[in-house]
Amino acid sequence: MDECRILLVRHPETTANVEGRYVGRGDTPLSERGATQVPLLVSAIEGFRPDAIYTSPLMRARIVAEGAASALGMQALVDERLTELDFGVTEGLTYPEIVERGITFSFAAEDEPVAPGGESRRDILRRTAGVMDDIVALGGKRVAVVTHGGVVRSALVHLLGLPISAIWSFEISNGCVAHVRVIQGHGQLVELRTPLAYRIVRWTPVVPLLNREALPMPGRYHAAYDVIDSTGFEVTSA
Repeated sequence: MDECRILLVRHPETTANVEGRYVGRGDTPLSERGATQVPLLVSAIEGFRPDAIYTSPLMRARIVAEGAASALGMQALVDERLTELDFGVTEGLTYPEIVERGITFSFAAEDEPVAPGGESRRDILRRTAGVMDDIVALGGKRVAVVTHGGVVRSALVHLLGLPISAIWSFEISNGCVAHVRVIQGHGQLVELRTPLAYRIVRWTPVVPLLNREALPMPGRYHAAYDVIDSTGFEVTSA
């Protein structure tokens, strides 16, 4: 029975994240905290023992993917579909700057662009779903995917069979790692952890708080839920 395991990794913190700038298609340098997150994420991917590593073409994701790939003796596979949401004319702006310029900007609508010239939530969900389906179709593989917050949220919604409105149900901060198991069309969230600027001392198993039978949900996959304690790290400040 083929079982696919996918490790979804959000890139480290950038200066744009710190400044609150919407940067979807451009590159932005890592912040000081982001630089400390790189080796943590590389180690997390190494420990996952992937058969393949996919990455967004943007450097903030590639620096992690290529670091892990080099350590594992493989090549990171760049996929354009893993790029962050296109923010259109608001690319590089903060929300106050958007308001000041009188630009229409909203994440509320599912099918309307967040800003003129940009993508909608359904656009990013559609292209993310295509990548996830391609990975699942590989059959029985362990695949790490280094990408962006919008793509990680979209991937979780698709793999767990959740409605598009659930795209904001997950807090996906910089350096967040989500482990999803897919078997016979069922997606299960195994772990969701956020190392941030902490140094991992020891990984301790998370403790399931609630187990539920697989629930039929809209979409390609059905979800079997484990509500887990996300504080699986024993940490000290970096």
